[in-house]
Amino acid sequence: MSSRNEQHPADLSGAYALHALDADDTATFEAHLAESEWARIEAAELNDTAVALGLAVAPVQPSAAVKANLMSLLASTPQLPPLPRAAGPDPTEAAASAVETTPAPSTPGLPGTPPATAGGVSADAPSAITDIRSSNGAASSPHGSATAAERAQARWFKRPAQIMLAAAAAVALFVGGTVLGQTLNTNQFESQQASGLAQINAADDSQRAATTTADGQEATLVWSNKLGISAVLVDNLPVLPSDQDYQLWYINGEGAAPAGTFDSRGDSTAWRVLDGTMHAGDQVGVTVEPSGGSDQPTTDPIVAFQS
Repeated sequence: MSSRNEQHPADLSGAYALHALDADDTATFEAHLAESEWARIEAAELNDTAVALGLAVAPVQPSAAVKANLMSLLASTPQLPPLPRAAGPDPTEAAASAVETTPAPSTPGLPGTPPATAGGVSADAPSAITDIRSSNGAASSPHGSATAAERAQARWFKRPAQIMLAAAAAVALFVGGTVLGQTLNTNQFESQQASGLAQINAADDSQRAATTTADGQEATLVWSNKLGISAVLVDNLPVLPSDQDYQLWYINGEGAAPAGTFDSRGDSTAWRVLDGTMHAGDQVGVTVEPSGGSDQPTTDPIVAFQS
């Protein structure tokens, strides 16, 4: 198993439930699942626990900058093919089949001990996992050692930080699913925009300023004075009619210089890296202009930032 040759496959159950194993360890653990009913029950319990952890966390709306950063990384990061999964039956189906067809050891307090079970619960196969969860560790394994639930609990609390971190990552991915689902164009302009935003965020002098538009939408300006570039990001910016565009401006003592136009879908984060060069102290404004933009602003800014 990669660098963990002395580790027993049973110790991988928590990481397997969180999909945190590499291909070799996944194959090793799934082979262990095929041989051990206790491992299948434990894996199912830990999987349920991981799901419960995810559902217990209230969804959090990511900031405009977080979503835009993720989008830019998606556009500029080469995608690798998925790792091959080990050949063999689906471990989930194997576990379900085993629970239905294989009785548990005939030990008091465990499923499979006919006819009486704890709390009067029937000893039929579908209740196996439920009975083990309610046994509170009173039963023994076939070898007289701790039960699967006890072993799982011991391993769980040996690695709380790693498991909670992995669970938090799973929750973050669940919450951010709508961001990942957005389609990114791969044309040259979109690639340049994504690259520009990534450069700003990677710059050692990267700065940001947050405010709200006239209608209350959250807006963020990110910029780098060393690079001379900036980007504006606005959440849930209203959709404009087809004969209008949002236009960006650099504003200083010499007046307002046009810095590009953009549109919005209304239900996501609209963002754009500004054209031209930003100078220290410039203001950045956004106005609503006729389609294609104007040479000078024709309306009051809906939002303005001081860099």
